[in-house]
Amino acid sequence: MQTLSGSRKIKAADLRSILEYVPLYRDQIFVISIDGSVVDCGNFSNLATDIAVLRSLNINVVIVHGIGKQLKQLGLLRGIQLTDVYGNNPVDDATLELAREVSASAMQKIQEAFAVLEIKTAATNAIRATEVGIISGVDFLNAGRIDKIDFDTLKQLLGLGIIPIISPIAVNRKGKVFRLNSDELAAETAIALKASKLIYMTETKGLAVENEKAVSIPLDKAEETFELRKNKLDTRVFDKVKFAVKALRSGNTPRAHILDGREFAAILTEVFEKVGSGTMIYADEYQKIRPATEADANIIYNLSQNSTKEQNLVRRSLEEIRSKINTYFVYEMDGSIIAFVSLLDITEGAAELASLHVQPFYQGHHVGKTMVEYVCKTAKERNFKTLFALSTKSAPFFKDICEFEEVPPSELPILRQKKYEASKRNSKVFKYVLQ
Repeated sequence: MQTLSGSRKIKAADLRSILEYVPLYRDQIFVISIDGSVVDCGNFSNLATDIAVLRSLNINVVIVHGIGKQLKQLGLLRGIQLTDVYGNNPVDDATLELAREVSASAMQKIQEAFAVLEIKTAATNAIRATEVGIISGVDFLNAGRIDKIDFDTLKQLLGLGIIPIISPIAVNRKGKVFRLNSDELAAETAIALKASKLIYMTETKGLAVENEKAVSIPLDKAEETFELRKNKLDTRVFDKVKFAVKALRSGNTPRAHILDGREFAAILTEVFEKVGSGTMIYADEYQKIRPATEADANIIYNLSQNSTKEQNLVRRSLEEIRSKINTYFVYEMDGSIIAFVSLLDITEGAAELASLHVQPFYQGHHVGKTMVEYVCKTAKERNFKTLFALSTKSAPFFKDICEFEEVPPSELPILRQKKYEASKRNSKVFKYVLQ
């Protein structure tokens, strides 16, 4: 069996997922920022292969590389006290010379990895720098910031099927050399090119929110998290979140990703699966819960089949679903339905949460809880006082996660009791009082 990279076998599900995204990403631009530590890690050749896969699918790629790890190592080896590592502090002459040396070495390594794959690359001087200058009385010496990005040159290279590789070393109008922050450089490049994705390949699996890695997070939430935790974030993560927010706020780049470049096939998983390997920050509409439409009936029916076989859901025909489609809500992620639920009017001020289903792959990602919270909110808005849920296999979910109370069937409204007895499913009954 053929592989995407390394020894990872292509599964039918992989192919379906890839084919779903190919039309969306064809001819789009991805700016991929690769930390120096990732360039030097054992997985870099696999990462290069994965980027080659993106190119084979007509996705345009621009690479920006870092040099932090290499700079630190060379400074220790030469016994030179560095004034800066990541491009955030004053850069003295000795630090700049080392930065130039390791940048050239990193560039060569990247180009060699792609040459083996017969992928054309070009080291570009498309970035013009200017000095940072003096900030709060501190002279930043050879530290630079971006003055201009040669948009036309980068577009020409992409048009020729060439991957531009951008170094964090750039010159000003007079040829003076400056050290730039590679995370900022990647963000500004993404903005200039109107890239559909800004991808940071680093040594962290993503952005933690409330002590748990966030799979996806809206821009506002990412910005809020950044402000609350900026003093606690590692420098490398701090910069990536800061500049990702800037790129998305520009309106030119809708999505940014932070993922572990040391992880096998991380970038393919992130790009081609709805729940990726890292954290995605999005400014566009990525996921939402909405009322179901008639066009969703077939999808709801098909998704429900496995659950009905396992007796997690009451079996419903396609015709029945169509007739009650106005009671359904669907959870849509990147245009695909991954979960659904129904809200039924029982009478006597009570409603029922029914037919809750989450596709197996997305279970454990708070989708089910989010759906329940949405139904509770909707039921309250419709002036229901009590919400019931019946289940044969999900007692821990409703009790421990959603905080429903288990009650005897006798607490159901009379009409629902009769239906309950007729079904002979002996379901557990859960109640939530809507405040």
